Amino acid sequence: MKNQFQLRKDYDFQSDVLYLRIVDDYQYRESIEIGNSLILDFDENYVPVAVEILDASRVLNVGKYSLKEDFGLKMEISVGEDLVIIHAHFVLSVHQKEIPVKKDFKTLNDIHLPTQEVGLVMGGD
Repeated sequence: MKNQFQLRKDYDFQSDVLYLRIVDDYQYRESIEIGNSLILDFDENYVPVAVEILDASRVLNVGKYSLKEDFGLKMEISVGEDLVIIHAHFVLSVHQKEIPVKKDFKTLNDIHLPTQEVGLVMGGD
């Protein structure tokens, strides 16, 4: 069974960094980098609990002001024996229109994280 968590966001307009973390409190354990643009944080039980997207407007191909506004997000994180895969589906407001933005990120599971699937959601349905 997949764990599902509600997210909250913090966007640093100056640095163009989007930080998404679960609403519940947790004990931080460690982070992994996925490419040059994403950092995934894990809690003490190795459950994914936060995502930091560097150069977020570039990565998501939207203006910075769109990231300041509320938006919807459904993110599926799959930790397998070999790979960590993130499927993210953003619904951003651009010029008062809802624009879907889908992004996938993946990296090797070279630190032997336990296999699991986690869903992270924010806003929307």
